Amino acid sequence: MVPADKLRVGKQANRIRSTLHDIVTRIAADVAKAQARLRPAHIKRKAVGDFVTAIDLRSEKQLRRELTKLLPEAGFLGEESEATELHNDWLWVVDPIDGTSNFSRGLPHFAVSVALLYRRQPVLAAIHCAPENAIYTAVHGMGCWRNRRRLKAPRGRFDDGAIIGCQWFRGQNDMRFLPRLQSKGARIRTLGSTVVQLADVVRGRLDGNVQQQGRLWDFAAAGLVAVEAGLRFTDWRGKAVFPIKDLLVEHTATIAATPAVHRQIVALLKRFSP
Repeated sequence: MVPADKLRVGKQANRIRSTLHDIVTRIAADVAKAQARLRPAHIKRKAVGDFVTAIDLRSEKQLRRELTKLLPEAGFLGEESEATELHNDWLWVVDPIDGTSNFSRGLPHFAVSVALLYRRQPVLAAIHCAPENAIYTAVHGMGCWRNRRRLKAPRGRFDDGAIIGCQWFRGQNDMRFLPRLQSKGARIRTLGSTVVQLADVVRGRLDGNVQQQGRLWDFAAAGLVAVEAGLRFTDWRGKAVFPIKDLLVEHTATIAATPAVHRQIVALLKRFSP
């Protein structure tokens, strides 16, 4: 029997899924149009190798306004603005443009990402992936959808025909894990957007995704989509990432793949766990 509290949360999340789908679709369309008009003056350096554009800031402000209206009791955690009410049961987690470096250089691999957490467990997600102009939504325990059609991840493979998404810390010198990941003949792809790469695993374009790094706003929504599509989404030791222990942890290392592929990747990488 499903606990009453869990059932209530699922129903609440599912009730607003369609509205969230529409909000993210609209924001993503504005972001896509803005990319063509982006100029060097619109791009600012936040830290070494970390950039933000005027479009990131504007989009997050708009998302905060609309999401707060949609669920006033929820706190807000975004990449580009001050967090509020992190202690609330409900929390919006937002990345207005995942893959800002790609976006700012005119590359297509970027995404808009929104997750709703309940007591640190993602329960609702909407991500728009620019390369395919598609939106994915998911509700905890209820499945996921691509452009409103139900979706299940294909089986995947881990052999000389496999393609694995991978991202590591910028300037990383210790890359011993990479030959291990390639030891079965798999090819490696680094696309510069966690959200896009996780969606690519869900669709079967990638057979898995391995990351040394990632902040909560990078993976909260896409991770839920991955789980609801039938993927395992864990740390490098195979332990589930959700629910989140620390909302503000600097980085989380993750693996996403179908169960059979996931087991093989964890066996290869667990001793390299960051």
